[in-house]
Amino acid sequence: MRAPTEQAAQQDPSAERKRKQKEKNAKNHKARKAVADRVAVLEELAEQWPLTVEQAVELAELQPKVAQRKQKRKEKNAKDYQARKAAAARVAELEALKEQGR
Repeated sequence: MRAPTEQAAQQDPSAERKRKQKEKNAKNHKARKAVADRVAVLEELAEQWPLTVEQAVELAELQPKVAQRKQKRKEKNAKDYQARKAAAARVAELEALKEQGR
């Protein structure tokens, strides 16, 4: 008996591609989270006592990556919010027009 994913792959050729993309996304997410966690640990250590040279170099390399990722997420969230707001305004406008037509 075949696993459900194998059956899906036979039925839909794009299923295997989707599965691989999902795995890749999960791997990338895990890597980004590990970097963010490491920055948090190093920053916490820096508050308690001076970092070693290696730790300071590592922190200096990782902080811009984390900051850039946070900024991108912030921009995407703002864009998504504006889109939802515009859609809600359009719905309200269409409902008002519908009421006027009655």
